[in-house]
Amino acid sequence: MKWKNRAEDTSIFFITATITEWQPLFRHKEAREILLEDLDFYRRRYAAKLLAYVIMPEHYHLVADLGHPDVLHKWLADIQRHTANQLSRWLRETAHPAHLLIYKEHADKGAKLAVWKEQARAVGIISKSVLKAKIEYLHANPVRRGLVEHPADWPWSSWRNYYLGDDSVFRVDKVEML
Repeated sequence: MKWKNRAEDTSIFFITATITEWQPLFRHKEAREILLEDLDFYRRRYAAKLLAYVIMPEHYHLVADLGHPDVLHKWLADIQRHTANQLSRWLRETAHPAHLLIYKEHADKGAKLAVWKEQARAVGIISKSVLKAKIEYLHANPVRRGLVEHPADWPWSSWRNYYLGDDSVFRVDKVEML
């Protein structure tokens, strides 16, 4: 069954996007910077609030308040399309040809490379308790995966924004935690 993002009762979403075949593309600083620049650009373009994030080696999670449920599909499509184009360009310039084969094998509709595994998945958040749980979940992701011992040790997460006041990697629109 194909995933269908539904935007009905809320403007706040927990979003996940995964790199094709779970390739660890975001281990590279340049790939993370492309993603963060695009998130910031589309935050401003859509007047969205990015409440929390974590960038893992092969996927990312966000909690975003888009202001209105109808914005979800366009916002996600714009971010994923532009980020895919930028990441594809960077990959073609820097990656070993053998590494490009994975992305080429999954490309369709005239694309040279397929960076994203599939469309980003979004789940509506309809209560403060679920919002808190989703933010805690994404902040704990690097620890659960065994990448670090404590969320403070993972620099590509909003945990540092919330608990250390550190906006040096990326600024988020913090929410009061319950």
